[in-house]
Amino acid sequence: MATNGTQDTHIRELDKKISALSDALAHLGQGTSLKELLRIIRFPGYTTPAEFAFNVAILDTMLVQANALEKLGQDLVAGAKLVVGKQ
Repeated sequence: MATNGTQDTHIRELDKKISALSDALAHLGQGTSLKELLRIIRFPGYTTPAEFAFNVAILDTMLVQANALEKLGQDLVAGAKLVVGKQ
């Protein structure tokens, strides 16, 4: 078991990391760069078949990653609740 000082250090470090990730996800959730992409794709001649393929692949992968982050966050919270429930 960690000493009280070590536990406090761990809590501070986790607090910083959780807060930084939360801020990054909140910023990501604004989707401002993708709103700009929606504007750009409407210009005449934007997508060749190759550009379309690249865009679809990248957007599909970004969506998979966003969904994975959401699931991972839910699993992390669920696991943390199990740890707290032991005490």
